[in-house]
Amino acid sequence: MPSYVIIGASRGLGYQYLKTLSQDPSNVVIGTARSVGPTAAKVAEDKLPNVHIIAADLTSAESLKTSAEEVSKITGGSVDHLIVNGAYLSPQSQFLAASEWAGKEDFFLEELNASMLANVAGVLFTINAYLPLIRKSTVKKVIVITSGVADFDAMAKTGISGGIPYSLSKAAVNGVVSKFAVESRNKGEGITYIALSPGFVATSAFEGPITPEIQTAVEGWMTGFKKLEPNFSGPIQTDESVEKQLEVIHSVTEKDSGAFISHHGNKKWL
Repeated sequence: MPSYVIIGASRGLGYQYLKTLSQDPSNVVIGTARSVGPTAAKVAEDKLPNVHIIAADLTSAESLKTSAEEVSKITGGSVDHLIVNGAYLSPQSQFLAASEWAGKEDFFLEELNASMLANVAGVLFTINAYLPLIRKSTVKKVIVITSGVADFDAMAKTGISGGIPYSLSKAAVNGVVSKFAVESRNKGEGITYIALSPGFVATSAFEGPITPEIQTAVEGWMTGFKKLEPNFSGPIQTDESVEKQLEVIHSVTEKDSGAFISHHGNKKWL
């Protein structure tokens, strides 16, 4: 019975992973949430089989260690697939260009620190908490959900100049994934680490309200994406994204470890 742990499963892509993976009764599916009650209630309402919900906070190393202990009790001591999905994304900072941070230096530091804590440090904390369980698996796959916005060459073609704290944090976490991959290779551990972009997905990823100004900015990004991919017609749905991600997850091997790739299995981000 293959096991999957989804870090950050209360909504969006994380919850879709629970829905998709639970369709196979042979899977053991475990999702984490900062608040277990609402997510567990939604799982019960949707009648998702083989799904366990446990508490974990991506920004708390101790919380993550405790969650790994709980997971070990469920799986018998190992984890086949660790999928780190949780992230911090603020609409208030996502659409500011570099020069527009002038006079907002304190806010920039707040947003950069929040992004780095959740999106970089939190990922490192998570992997380290779960490594003892991953090492005991025969599958040994660690998947970190990243973003194509960390491909700065591609983003330059879109003409999009915003998203600085988020894109920097995603580029940084890609580096973390690469370093774990190199370490595993050096030690002969046989673990596959992948930084995986889910594509541009129709999900409420933002923390905070969506104002008319933010909606206008989102539409500007859509126009920019068409410069990168002329046939781009808008975001894909969560179920399509997760299905494509799982195809990639199941196809990658240790030789791919450390790669930064998309839900297509390549560098096509949309």
